[in-house]
Amino acid sequence: MVACSNSEAASDQSASGDGLTSGSGSGSGSGSGSADGNESPTEGDEHGDDDGDGDGDSDGGQDEGADLDLGEERGPGCDVWAQDCPSDQKCSWEVVDAVSWPSCVPLLPDAAAPGQPCEVFGDPGSGHDDCALGAMCSWLDEDNAGICLALCAGSPVEPSCEGAELPAVCQPCNDCPSLCVPTCDPLASDCGVDYACTPNAGTFTCMPAKNLGEGALGDPCEYSVQCQEGFGCIDGLAVPGCEGAGCCSPFCSLEQPQCPNDMSCAPWFDGDMPPVPDVGVCELS
Repeated sequence: MVACSNSEAASDQSASGDGLTSGSGSGSGSGSGSADGNESPTEGDEHGDDDGDGDGDSDGGQDEGADLDLGEERGPGCDVWAQDCPSDQKCSWEVVDAVSWPSCVPLLPDAAAPGQPCEVFGDPGSGHDDCALGAMCSWLDEDNAGICLALCAGSPVEPSCEGAELPAVCQPCNDCPSLCVPTCDPLASDCGVDYACTPNAGTFTCMPAKNLGEGALGDPCEYSVQCQEGFGCIDGLAVPGCEGAGCCSPFCSLEQPQCPNDMSCAPWFDGDMPPVPDVGVCELS
Protein backbone atom coordinates (compact mmCIF):
# COMPACT_ATOMS: atom_id res chain seq x y z
CA MET A 1 0.00 0.00 0.00
CA VAL A 2 1.03 3.63 -0.38
CA ALA A 3 0.79 5.46 2.91
CA CYS A 4 0.17 9.15 3.26
CA SER A 5 2.98 11.25 4.66
CA ASN A 6 3.21 11.25 8.41
CA SER A 7 2.59 14.44 10.38
CA GLU A 8 2.33 15.06 14.08
CA ALA A 9 -0.98 14.76 15.90
CA ALA A 10 -1.02 14.92 19.66
CA SER A 11 -4.20 14.52 21.66
CA ASP A 12 -3.48 17.76 23.52
CA GLN A 13 -2.87 19.92 20.44
CA SER A 14 -4.65 23.19 19.91
CA ALA A 15 -6.64 23.86 16.76
CA SER A 16 -3.60 25.48 15.16
CA GLY A 17 -1.46 22.33 15.31
CA ASP A 18 -0.94 19.59 12.76
CA GLY A 19 -3.61 16.93 12.41
CA LEU A 20 -4.01 13.18 12.26
CA THR A 21 -2.54 11.38 9.25
CA SER A 22 -3.41 7.95 7.99
CA GLY A 23 -2.46 5.36 5.43
CA SER A 24 -5.00 3.83 3.08
CA GLY A 25 -6.87 0.56 3.30
CA SER A 26 -10.25 -0.68 4.43
CA GLY A 27 -12.35 -3.80 4.29
CA SER A 28 -12.80 -6.98 6.27
CA GLY A 29 -10.84 -10.08 7.10
CA SER A 30 -9.03 -11.66 10.00
CA GLY A 31 -5.55 -12.94 10.40
CA SER A 32 -4.14 -16.37 10.97
CA GLY A 33 -5.51 -17.12 14.43
CA SER A 34 -5.75 -13.40 15.13
CA ALA A 35 -8.23 -11.49 17.26
CA ASP A 36 -9.27 -7.98 16.28
CA GLY A 37 -9.31 -5.27 18.94
CA ASN A 38 -12.70 -3.78 18.11
CA GLU A 39 -12.40 -0.68 20.24
CA SER A 40 -14.40 2.51 19.51
CA PRO A 41 -12.85 6.06 19.76
CA THR A 42 -13.01 7.13 23.35
CA GLU A 43 -13.32 10.44 24.98
CA GLY A 44 -11.36 11.81 27.90
CA ASP A 45 -12.65 12.38 31.42
CA GLU A 46 -14.42 15.55 32.44
CA HIS A 47 -11.98 18.08 33.83
CA GLY A 48 -12.16 20.61 36.60
CA ASP A 49 -12.59 24.38 36.42
CA ASP A 50 -10.32 26.43 38.66
CA ASP A 51 -11.57 29.93 37.97
CA GLY A 52 -15.33 29.41 37.88
CA ASP A 53 -15.78 30.63 34.29
CA GLY A 54 -16.94 27.23 33.08
CA ASP A 55 -14.19 26.74 30.51
CA GLY A 56 -12.18 24.18 32.46
CA ASP A 57 -9.07 26.32 32.85
CA SER A 58 -7.74 28.80 35.37
CA ASP A 59 -7.16 31.86 33.19
CA GLY A 60 -10.35 33.67 34.20
CA GLY A 61 -10.86 34.74 30.58
CA GLN A 62 -13.43 34.02 27.94
CA ASP A 63 -12.59 31.19 25.55
CA GLU A 64 -13.70 30.83 21.94
CA GLY A 65 -17.22 29.48 21.95
CA ALA A 66 -17.99 30.98 25.38
CA ASP A 67 -20.99 32.79 23.89
CA LEU A 68 -22.59 29.46 22.97
CA ASP A 69 -25.47 28.15 25.03
CA LEU A 70 -23.75 25.38 26.97
CA GLY A 71 -26.61 24.57 29.32
CA GLU A 72 -27.80 21.02 29.87
CA GLU A 73 -31.13 21.59 28.12
CA ARG A 74 -31.56 19.35 25.15
CA GLY A 75 -31.09 21.12 21.81
CA PRO A 76 -33.46 20.83 18.84
CA GLY A 77 -33.60 17.27 17.53
CA CYS A 78 -32.15 16.47 14.11
CA ASP A 79 -31.01 13.69 11.77
CA VAL A 80 -27.22 13.21 11.79
CA TRP A 81 -27.44 11.29 8.51
CA ALA A 82 -29.37 14.05 6.71
CA GLN A 83 -27.71 17.03 8.51
CA ASP A 84 -31.05 18.84 8.45
CA CYS A 85 -30.25 21.69 10.87
CA PRO A 86 -30.40 25.38 9.82
CA SER A 87 -27.48 26.59 7.70
CA ASP A 88 -25.64 28.14 10.65
CA GLN A 89 -25.86 24.91 12.69
CA LYS A 90 -24.90 21.26 12.39
CA CYS A 91 -26.39 18.04 13.71
CA SER A 92 -24.11 16.62 16.39
CA TRP A 93 -24.42 14.33 19.40
CA GLU A 94 -25.03 15.46 22.97
CA VAL A 95 -24.31 13.10 25.86
CA VAL A 96 -25.74 13.61 29.36
CA ASP A 97 -25.55 10.92 32.04
CA ALA A 98 -24.40 8.37 29.43
CA VAL A 99 -27.49 9.01 27.27
CA SER A 100 -26.85 10.26 23.71
CA TRP A 101 -29.15 12.08 21.33
CA PRO A 102 -28.66 14.09 18.10
CA SER A 103 -29.29 17.82 18.34
CA CYS A 104 -28.55 21.01 16.43
CA VAL A 105 -25.51 22.94 17.69
CA PRO A 106 -23.82 26.10 16.35
CA LEU A 107 -21.56 25.66 13.31
CA LEU A 108 -18.54 27.88 13.81
CA PRO A 109 -16.87 29.78 10.95
CA ASP A 110 -13.54 28.39 9.72
CA ALA A 111 -14.39 25.04 11.33
CA ALA A 112 -11.73 22.31 11.39
CA ALA A 113 -11.81 19.51 8.81
CA PRO A 114 -11.62 15.79 9.70
CA GLY A 115 -8.13 14.87 10.83
CA GLN A 116 -7.45 18.32 12.29
CA PRO A 117 -7.15 19.26 15.99
CA CYS A 118 -10.29 20.52 17.69
CA GLU A 119 -11.83 21.34 21.04
CA VAL A 120 -15.19 20.86 22.74
CA PHE A 121 -16.75 23.81 24.54
CA GLY A 122 -18.28 23.27 27.97
CA ASP A 123 -19.02 19.72 29.09
CA PRO A 124 -17.19 16.98 27.11
CA GLY A 125 -20.55 15.61 26.02
CA SER A 126 -22.06 18.94 24.96
CA GLY A 127 -21.64 18.32 21.22
CA HIS A 128 -20.49 21.95 20.86
CA ASP A 129 -17.13 21.86 19.05
CA ASP A 130 -15.19 23.63 16.31
CA CYS A 131 -15.33 20.80 13.76
CA ALA A 132 -16.87 21.20 10.31
CA LEU A 133 -20.32 20.12 9.19
CA GLY A 134 -20.59 16.33 9.35
CA ALA A 135 -17.66 15.96 11.77
CA MET A 136 -17.31 15.64 15.53
CA CYS A 137 -14.46 16.30 17.97
CA SER A 138 -13.41 12.90 19.31
CA TRP A 139 -10.66 11.19 21.32
CA LEU A 140 -10.71 14.00 23.87
CA ASP A 141 -7.98 14.60 26.43
CA GLU A 142 -8.36 16.15 29.88
CA ASP A 143 -8.47 19.63 28.31
CA ASN A 144 -11.37 18.80 25.96
CA ALA A 145 -8.96 18.85 22.99
CA GLY A 146 -9.12 16.12 20.39
CA ILE A 147 -9.23 15.31 16.67
CA CYS A 148 -12.11 15.90 14.26
CA LEU A 149 -13.53 12.64 12.92
CA ALA A 150 -16.13 12.54 10.15
CA LEU A 151 -19.55 11.15 10.96
CA CYS A 152 -20.42 8.17 8.77
CA ALA A 153 -22.48 9.00 5.70
CA GLY A 154 -25.20 6.94 4.04
CA SER A 155 -27.81 5.57 6.43
CA PRO A 156 -27.97 3.54 9.66
CA VAL A 157 -28.64 0.46 7.52
CA GLU A 158 -25.79 1.13 5.07
CA PRO A 159 -23.23 3.39 6.78
CA SER A 160 -20.27 4.47 4.70
CA CYS A 161 -17.13 6.59 4.73
CA GLU A 162 -17.16 7.01 0.96
CA GLY A 163 -15.89 10.47 0.07
CA ALA A 164 -14.18 10.97 3.45
CA GLU A 165 -11.19 13.32 3.37
CA LEU A 166 -9.02 10.65 5.02
CA PRO A 167 -9.08 6.93 4.13
CA ALA A 168 -11.36 5.56 6.82
CA VAL A 169 -13.72 2.78 7.85
CA CYS A 170 -17.09 3.38 9.49
CA GLN A 171 -17.31 2.37 13.14
CA PRO A 172 -21.12 2.00 13.46
CA CYS A 173 -22.85 2.64 16.76
CA ASN A 174 -26.52 2.48 17.73
CA ASP A 175 -27.83 5.56 19.55
CA CYS A 176 -24.35 7.10 19.61
CA PRO A 177 -21.96 8.62 17.02
CA SER A 178 -21.04 6.41 14.06
CA LEU A 179 -17.58 7.68 13.15
CA CYS A 180 -15.20 7.32 10.22
CA VAL A 181 -12.02 6.06 11.89
CA PRO A 182 -8.84 6.60 9.82
CA THR A 183 -7.24 3.43 8.49
CA CYS A 184 -3.49 2.82 8.65
CA ASP A 185 -0.56 0.48 8.01
CA PRO A 186 0.92 -1.09 11.18
CA LEU A 187 4.28 -1.50 9.43
CA ALA A 188 4.49 2.21 8.56
CA SER A 189 3.51 3.82 11.91
CA ASP A 190 1.58 6.40 9.90
CA CYS A 191 -1.01 7.61 12.43
CA GLY A 192 1.04 10.47 13.86
CA VAL A 193 2.52 11.26 17.25
CA ASP A 194 0.51 9.95 20.24
CA TYR A 195 -1.62 7.72 17.99
CA ALA A 196 -1.19 4.03 17.21
CA CYS A 197 -2.24 1.66 14.42
CA THR A 198 -4.14 -1.38 15.70
CA PRO A 199 -6.45 -4.13 14.32
CA ASN A 200 -10.06 -2.99 14.23
CA ALA A 201 -13.19 -3.48 12.11
CA GLY A 202 -11.56 -6.04 9.81
CA THR A 203 -8.64 -3.75 8.95
CA PHE A 204 -6.21 -1.51 10.87
CA THR A 205 -7.26 1.87 12.28
CA CYS A 206 -5.67 4.70 14.23
CA MET A 207 -6.50 5.27 17.88
CA PRO A 208 -4.95 7.17 20.79
CA ALA A 209 -1.80 5.31 21.83
CA LYS A 210 -2.73 5.76 25.50
CA ASN A 211 -5.69 3.41 24.93
CA LEU A 212 -3.43 0.47 24.03
CA GLY A 213 -2.13 -2.04 26.54
CA GLU A 214 1.50 -2.93 27.20
CA GLY A 215 1.50 -6.57 26.09
CA ALA A 216 4.69 -7.74 24.36
CA LEU A 217 5.74 -11.08 22.85
CA GLY A 218 4.23 -13.94 24.86
CA ASP A 219 2.06 -11.80 27.14
CA PRO A 220 -1.51 -13.13 27.49
CA CYS A 221 -4.34 -11.25 25.75
CA GLU A 222 -7.92 -11.53 24.56
CA TYR A 223 -7.88 -8.54 22.20
CA SER A 224 -5.18 -6.80 20.20
CA VAL A 225 -5.78 -3.52 22.06
CA GLN A 226 -4.24 -5.23 25.10
CA CYS A 227 -0.94 -5.44 23.20
CA GLN A 228 1.49 -2.59 22.61
CA GLU A 229 1.75 -0.91 19.21
CA GLY A 230 3.19 -3.22 16.56
CA PHE A 231 1.72 -6.36 18.15
CA GLY A 232 -1.47 -8.34 17.62
CA CYS A 233 -3.28 -10.94 19.71
CA ILE A 234 -3.16 -14.44 18.19
CA ASP A 235 -3.78 -18.06 19.21
CA GLY A 236 -1.55 -18.89 22.18
CA LEU A 237 -0.46 -22.18 20.59
CA ALA A 238 1.32 -20.15 17.90
CA VAL A 239 3.42 -18.15 20.39
CA PRO A 240 6.38 -19.73 22.22
CA GLY A 241 6.03 -19.71 25.99
CA CYS A 242 2.43 -18.48 25.91
CA GLU A 243 0.45 -19.54 28.98
CA GLY A 244 -2.93 -18.21 27.87
CA ALA A 245 -5.52 -18.90 25.19
CA GLY A 246 -4.12 -15.93 23.28
CA CYS A 247 -0.83 -14.02 23.39
CA CYS A 248 0.70 -10.92 21.83
CA SER A 249 3.01 -11.37 18.85
CA PRO A 250 4.70 -8.81 16.57
CA PHE A 251 3.52 -7.87 13.10
CA CYS A 252 5.93 -8.51 10.24
CA SER A 253 6.37 -7.84 6.54
CA LEU A 254 5.45 -10.77 4.30
CA GLU A 255 7.91 -9.53 1.67
CA GLN A 256 10.79 -8.96 4.10
CA PRO A 257 9.98 -11.16 7.12
CA GLN A 258 11.88 -10.70 10.36
CA CYS A 259 10.61 -12.70 13.34
CA PRO A 260 12.19 -13.70 16.68
CA ASN A 261 12.62 -17.17 18.20
CA ASP A 262 12.54 -19.13 14.92
CA MET A 263 8.98 -17.93 14.26
CA SER A 264 7.74 -17.42 10.70
CA CYS A 265 5.74 -14.56 9.20
CA ALA A 266 2.18 -15.69 8.39
CA PRO A 267 -0.50 -13.55 6.66
CA TRP A 268 -2.62 -11.52 9.07
CA PHE A 269 -5.57 -11.42 6.65
CA ASP A 270 -7.29 -14.28 4.88
CA GLY A 271 -8.08 -14.07 1.17
CA ASP A 272 -6.36 -12.77 -1.95
CA MET A 273 -7.23 -9.07 -1.48
CA PRO A 274 -6.20 -7.97 2.02
CA PRO A 275 -7.24 -4.41 2.96
CA VAL A 276 -3.65 -3.67 4.03
CA PRO A 277 -1.14 -5.60 1.86
CA ASP A 278 2.10 -7.15 3.13
CA VAL A 279 1.02 -7.35 6.78
CA GLY A 280 1.82 -10.59 8.57
CA VAL A 281 2.21 -11.74 12.16
CA CYS A 282 4.99 -13.82 13.67
CA GLU A 283 3.94 -17.32 14.74
CA LEU A 284 5.34 -20.81 15.21
CA SER A 285 5.35 -22.87 12.03
